[in-house]
Amino acid sequence: MNTIDCSTIQESKSQDQLLEFADSCHIEPQIKTICVTKSQQKQIIAQKLVTVVCDAVPGADKFITIPQFELFLQQLQQKAELHVEEAMRAVVLLHRFLTKQQKKNVRVIKVSNFGTLIIVSFILAMKLSQEKTHNNQFFAEMFGIPLAHLNRSEISFLRIIDFELWVDIETLITQ
Repeated sequence: MNTIDCSTIQESKSQDQLLEFADSCHIEPQIKTICVTKSQQKQIIAQKLVTVVCDAVPGADKFITIPQFELFLQQLQQKAELHVEEAMRAVVLLHRFLTKQQKKNVRVIKVSNFGTLIIVSFILAMKLSQEKTHNNQFFAEMFGIPLAHLNRSEISFLRIIDFELWVDIETLITQ
């Protein structure tokens, strides 16, 4: 493909040259934008997780940071094929869990277990979205959690949210 200076296209150019112009001027910048956007999405999700947890768990701000959550998200993306939509769904599920436990006057999440509950929210989000996902044994080994503890935590999480796992697109966008 010939290189075309975007500022020198004239009306008399052929259709092929106009297509070439479109390719050279618009496609490459869009690809760069998408790459930056994914990085920004990971940072936004990490910030949201920190905010949700710190608002709900007194003292959590002493233990968690945005870079830690970014690393957590990166590990899940690399090892368990986490998608951005699943991460967003996990944040919604975690927020739902926190809201429901407050309504039920139950205090499940605390500094000692918020990590496990975050992991559970991500596992559930991936199980809902992916056709084929890893089993709990995989995640237990990945995060160094006993399998029985992870299974009990998953069931407790589901009971607190009354097994309400569906997250509609509006909720994903607004939260």
